Amino acid sequence: MPHIVPMMMENNFKPGFKINLQIKDLNNALDTAHEVGAPLPLTAQVMERFQTLHADNCGGDDHSALAKYYAKISGAVIGD
Repeated sequence: MPHIVPMMMENNFKPGFKINLQIKDLNNALDTAHEVGAPLPLTAQVMERFQTLHADNCGGDDHSALAKYYAKISGAVIGD
């Protein structure tokens, strides 16, 4: 993962593990946690962000799309 930040700084967002697959895995984790009564509040927050990205047609991107999301809502610029 150390290569991810330099890639993002160069506006290279070539996907690795896609958000659509992360959503599937997070659903499994949240469902299991619910079954055993284990709260996962941070996991639920991550799921909300990924669902927002999915709704914005970013499901084929990887978790680096979160950087683009936060840049967009804050007005920040990534890289040069």
